[in-house]
Amino acid sequence: MAKVKYITSPDELPAGQNYVLVMYGKEYAQMRHPRGLTITVARQESKTVSELSFLTAVHTARGIAKQEKISEIVVCTATTPWPTPTIPHSPAVGMAEV
Repeated sequence: MAKVKYITSPDELPAGQNYVLVMYGKEYAQMRHPRGLTITVARQESKTVSELSFLTAVHTARGIAKQEKISEIVVCTATTPWPTPTIPHSPAVGMAEV
């Protein structure tokens, strides 16, 4: 099972590991890179739509990670469109089992 790691800065990306990265961007896109895949989610006018789109992308990342045997999903909350995103995670532990 892939683990989901929440980070607050792209500087925290895991060194030497393959991962699927989910983050906000200018548009919805999927880009391959040497370490795996990055999924960007476009910001929407509605906070609710943006958050649901982001959560859908995290779910998609889980499927991709399973299919491609990638053990880590990284969710970057640094560029969220509002100061307090409601992305569910365990505040006591940096890694959550998926």
